[in-house]
Amino acid sequence: MASLNRGVSGSDFRNAHVDERETLLEHDSEPDEDMIFNRSSISDDDEIKVHKKIDSVRIQIREVTDVMRDNVQKVLERGERLEDLQLASDRLNFAGNEFRDAARRAQRRAWLQNIKSRVIIIGITVIAIICIIVPIIINYS
Repeated sequence: MASLNRGVSGSDFRNAHVDERETLLEHDSEPDEDMIFNRSSISDDDEIKVHKKIDSVRIQIREVTDVMRDNVQKVLERGERLEDLQLASDRLNFAGNEFRDAARRAQRRAWLQNIKSRVIIIGITVIAIICIIVPIIINYS
């Protein structure tokens, strides 16, 4: 029944007869509706005030809607930025892994080269010692 009351305009109510008014207002109407519809007549000033209030509420709703749209847009942009950051992070992680692998390979090569040079130095030293000691041993025998 409350939905029926909401569909009744002020002019319909003013033009209705007394029994029609009672029929429109009976049952479970809301207190705000009772206050509006029970007035014997609505003055132009009151109607202007009501319209001003409605307009201010509409403006506030529009402002809130605009703020919410801005917020949703910002969230979407933030999501896109987060996706971009995630992609950049994945690329950096991949590049870091590649760098680590390349550094390990270079370290192994340097280690092998170091071992080779030590083996060569030890070999040359052993050969030099043999070349010096063998003739001395042969001369004493």
